[in-house]
Order: sequence, then structure tokens, then C-alpha cells
Amino acid sequence: MTLPEISVGSEKPAQKLKPKPKNAIVGPASNAPSTSYAVDRQGLDLASGWGGTNPIRGISFLPSVDAPAIDPYGLANLSGGNKGVRIRGELSQHGNSIGLIEGLPVSGIDPGPGATWLVDNENLDRLVLRQGPIPSNVNSYFTVGGTFDSRLRWPAEKMGGEISQSVGSFSFLRTFARVDTGEILNGTTKAFVSGSWTDADKWRGVGKAPQGKSGFAIGIDTKPADNFEAKVFVAKTSLDANTYDGLTYAQASNLGLYRRFDFAATPGAVPSTMVNYYGYNLQHFNSWLALSEMTLRFDEATRLVVKPYYFREDGYYLDGMANGKVRKWLLDHDTWGVTSELQTRVLGTEATFGYWHGVQNAPGPPTAWQMFTPNALGGLTNAAWPILARQTSPHMFDVAYGLASRDFGPLHVEAGGRYIWERMAGIDEYNSVGIGDVSYDAALALSSGKIANRSVSAFTIGTFVPYGGLTYELTEDLQIKFSGGGGYGGPGYDAWPVFQQNSAAFLAKGITADQLWRSIRPETSTLFDLGLRWSYSGALGSGYIEPTVYYSRNHNKLVSYDPGIGTQYGQNVGESQSYGAQALAHYSPIDNLDMFASFGYQRAEFVEDLPIVPGASEATYRSTRVKGRQLPNVPYLISTLGANLRVEQVTITPIVHIVGSRAGDTSGLQPLAGYATLDLTTQYEHKLDWGTMTASLSCMNMFDAAYIGQVSNSYYQQTSTSGIYYPGAPRTVVAKLGFKF
Repeated sequence: MTLPEISVGSEKPAQKLKPKPKNAIVGPASNAPSTSYAVDRQGLDLASGWGGTNPIRGISFLPSVDAPAIDPYGLANLSGGNKGVRIRGELSQHGNSIGLIEGLPVSGIDPGPGATWLVDNENLDRLVLRQGPIPSNVNSYFTVGGTFDSRLRWPAEKMGGEISQSVGSFSFLRTFARVDTGEILNGTTKAFVSGSWTDADKWRGVGKAPQGKSGFAIGIDTKPADNFEAKVFVAKTSLDANTYDGLTYAQASNLGLYRRFDFAATPGAVPSTMVNYYGYNLQHFNSWLALSEMTLRFDEATRLVVKPYYFREDGYYLDGMANGKVRKWLLDHDTWGVTSELQTRVLGTEATFGYWHGVQNAPGPPTAWQMFTPNALGGLTNAAWPILARQTSPHMFDVAYGLASRDFGPLHVEAGGRYIWERMAGIDEYNSVGIGDVSYDAALALSSGKIANRSVSAFTIGTFVPYGGLTYELTEDLQIKFSGGGGYGGPGYDAWPVFQQNSAAFLAKGITADQLWRSIRPETSTLFDLGLRWSYSGALGSGYIEPTVYYSRNHNKLVSYDPGIGTQYGQNVGESQSYGAQALAHYSPIDNLDMFASFGYQRAEFVEDLPIVPGASEATYRSTRVKGRQLPNVPYLISTLGANLRVEQVTITPIVHIVGSRAGDTSGLQPLAGYATLDLTTQYEHKLDWGTMTASLSCMNMFDAAYIGQVSNSYYQQTSTSGIYYPGAPRTVVAKLGFKF
């Protein structure tokens, strides 16, 4: 008697995903109704610029993803929460809040670097990007703009190791090594340990980015009993770097002159420009991560999966400010939580029931800003504390969710939902008058007490987010997919620091910090995706194409503007819609040639004007008439085309990346031209009796195209003279030599 196959968990439907081509670089992640893509380890290296770690850059080849680099190796970090990725025109808010590691939201709502530069590419198996309606068992803080998951490369069954050395333009050096124990302790346990070191000069200006970035990781996989397995992953990294300066629009419009413009090499003698010294614009962080996955199987169809995690980040940003002062933003905080899932099969239906509890400790929003006066010797004096606060209760997420899936012949059905309780932090602001250059704890001890009308109390918001999807096999080679559901986006946490900097203006209008704090609410959205997958295999080769059309209606979008108060601040008042078409395709005309293409056409626009307070000026009124306007920094077209050509032991990989025109502001008065870049990589692989040697040479932006890559703005940006434009990386050459055994 042949037993029927049993599949546990709702992520993999009964219909099997056809094997991904051997050298596809990117491809579909599953045949589930929701839109998802995967990037393999080769794609990770190519997309992230060989810098060795950056999942945000790692997804940049996928449809409707715009994640431009401001440095060649994807290792530069901007101060604050904008990390430079838009998916279908939606901005990733509050740091890397949409990035997961093994399905866990480890770094939370974080203005620091978070977990972005924590895990080396060599320790990843693949990246999975989800767009549109997100299945209910995906535990991301926010889902309106999609979410991506870094899947770890757990210890290998056989003993082995690898070592590599990379060198490149701008004094780039990177060393990586990993050793796997193979199965030990009577075959019950496997482990690995790895380490890396990276250093590079900035490609414009002076300074390092990064300066001797070091890190290590340990992974353990043990199965002491047939029905129990535990995995543990621990990683640590240190990141020191000088920050890149942004350009004004006038400078961005003349890249022939300002392409390599950056912070000054010396402080100078003019007080108003001393803040432009590169030594006053830097960052220092140490980050730790520990996570575990414990699986207890009750029978062939039922298991309990528990995943605890802990993330710690200590460090600071040093930033020159427009007021001639230098700000030191202290970020010493931690994030922890646990997800618990029961996965089972009941009456032919696969079901998942789960709960996520997550705790995010401040800053995020900031609780400690020091302000200094710079001098011509590069020193800092006259310390003050524009923000001196203490968290009274943490920022918490509690999410209960369920997802069920079942097959009805060629029809696969999924349905689920999640309820989100988000408890905003309570924060007390303290009087800092007369407190100088002392530690944060000492400053709190020296304070005369808290300021009631600048403090906020905790409160809870929440919403229900449904999900549903269908996959129907029209033929063996043709599927149609549909998914619909809700999305959850970021509230306006930035209202806290803006109030502290402009308390007089708000209090004059009768608005206390707690009143402003309680006005924030989450962005929500209704999303729909409709797609096809057609596969072909015949005399002309093999391949597939996956076109998708989508629509999203977004409510309470976070918009930073001045409604007439006298200062600009983030408010969840925007109403917008997004729609477009995208596709991913792969074609192999012959065995030694693989080609892929991704494409996205996107519109993201306001559907209502922004509200203003009574008595607002005519200028404020005109600036908030945004109905029908495209959101800033959203290109209409974006595409990537690439190939792998193998000639014996040599693989040649050209990749063309194309980004269409866009505007840096809402009114369209600061247009940015589209651009295209060509990367070319050649890799040689030679098998030896004791291992495999690889050597590669890559030239990124081969024709040295000058363009604006990242734009540091939000969903709303009226014409500005501030430095928000960052030139894309120039022509860069990097070589890598590696050995695996």
C-alpha cells in the first residue's frame, strides 16, 4: 500500500514548485498564491556588490525593487531610519523593520544599522522576498511594502570549510573563513563557526566606510531525539564608518562638478561650516544577535515550533547639524521576543496557529541626544542635552495568527488572519538645563526632574489583517494565482523627537507631547495580486515567465509635513494608492546559458490632499494639494537583465540594471533622470582532489555612469535645498580568491 504524502506547514502548497534552474541567480520562492521571489547565494554576492553582507541590496535584482547603493560594496549606512529600499514604490520605514532572519523580526524598529550588516552572505542559503498580500504566518513588523527573509545556511552534514580573500577599488579588503564540524556526538549534532573582516575607503571624500568591520558567527544544529530538534545561531559585528554627505538638488543637477563632493577633510576656521568636517560625521556600533528554533514533533502531521530571539545594539551617530552644532545620538538598546507555532493537518487541511510576542526598547524613538559646539582643532565643547528621556514602558507587539490551506484537485486555497496589538512606549522627558558632558545615566541623575507636558504615556493600538489566496493549475505548465488581504504599516514615531525640538510651537497651539503621541496610528492597506506562471521545455530550450498585476489602497500613510503648526512632523494622514505590473522570467536556450529578466512598472500616488489646521497660510495650503501626484523617489520603470554563460570552468555573468525617471519631491519640481549600469563578472572554478578553488573578477558600473542613486526622503517631500541626494557608486573593480574543502 502506498501512503499519501504528508506536508507540514502552510508555506508549501501541495502543488510542487518546479525545480529552479541550476544557475538562475533569482527565481520564484514557491507556488503559493502570494507573490514571492528568491535570490540564491550567487545573486546575493552580485547584487550586494561583493561587500559580503547587505540583504537590502541583495533583493535589488527582483521585480519592482529599488534599492540603490550609495557605495560600491553596499556597506554604507545613513543615519536614522531610512535605509534606502522601496518595494512597489513603498518605502521601508523605521530602519530595517521589514527584514527578517529565519522568519524572526530580530532588529525591530531601529534607527541604527540593526541586523542589516550582521550576517555574512556566506552564512546565508538564500533571500526570500514577499510582496503584496503577505501570508498570515509571516511575522514582520510592517507588511505594506513587502518583507524579506534571510534564510541561514545551517551546519553541513560533512566536515568542511572555506576561506576567501577579496580586494578591490578604494582599498577594499575582505577576509572570510568558515569551518563546519560535520556530524559529531554520534551523529546528533552539527556546528559551524565563521569570521570576517572588512575595510574600505570612501569612494568620495575622505574617511573609511567601513573601518575594519569585524564579525563572527556560530551555528549549532542538534537532534538528541527523533522527535526533537534544536538550532541555535549567534552572531556579532562591529561597524565603524564615516558617513557620506548628501547633495542638494542644485548639486545633484551638476554631477560633473559635484559627483565626488563630500564632507571636508579639515574642520576649517569658519564656525558655521565646521560641522561639515568628516570627523564630525561618523558612526560606531556593536551588534549582537542570538536566535533559536526548537521543533517538537508529535506525529507525522503535527509539530510545535518555538523561536526565541535576542538582539542588542550599542553605539552612536555623530552628525553635523544645520544649526552649526554636532549631535551625538546615543543608541544603546535591545530587542527580544518569541514566536510559537502549532502546525498540523486536520481533515485534509493544513493549519498553522501561532503567537508572536516582541519587545522593542528605546531608542526608537530617540531618548538621548547630546549637542556640542565644534572647534577648529576637531574637538567638541559646550555639551547640552536637547533630548534627555527615560523609557517608562517598552514598545511591544503581540500578534495572534492562523493560516489554513487545502487542495481541491488543481485548486489550492489559503485563508488566514492576524490580529496585531501594538503598545506604544511610555517615555518621560527630563529637564537638562545646566547638564554638561557627562554620561547618560549621570545626566538623568543630575536632572531636576521630568517635564510633564513633554512626556508621553503608553497606549495600545491594534487591527485585524486578513489574508486569502488561490492557485489554480490550468495545465501542467500554466498556473493562475490570486491573493488578497490587508497590510500593516508604520505609525509616526518621529512625532516624539520633533515635539522635543519644537515644544514651544506645539504648546503655543495647546498641544502637549502626550496628545501628539496619542494621535499616531498605523498605516493600513488593502492589497490584491493577480499573476500567472507559464513554464516551457522543448526543442528551443526551457524557461518560465511570471507576470503579475497588483493594486493597493493605503490609509493613514505616514507623511512628514507642516499642517500649519510652524514645524514639520510625521503624521498618519496620507491617503494613497499603488498599482502596476511586474514580471520575472528565465530562459535557457542551451545547457550552458541561463538568462533572466525582472521588470516593474509602478504608480504610487496620493488620492486625497493633506489636511491642514485652521488659519494655515496660503503657502501651506498650496503645498498640501497633492491629489494625483506620484510619491517622491518612485521610478515609473525598473528592470534588471542578466545571464550566466559557462565555458568549461569559466562563467561569465553580465547584468544590466535600468531605473527610469523619477522626482525627488512631491510637486515634481526636482526631476531626476533615469540611468542604466552594467556589471560584468568572470569566475573560474577548478576542482582539486582536496577541494575546489575559485577566482573571480568583477567590474561594477563598467561604463562609469554618473547618476543619483538613493534619495533620503519620505512619502512627502516638497522642494528642498537640503542634502538628500546621494550619487550612485562609480566604476569599481573587485577580485576574489576562494577555496572550499
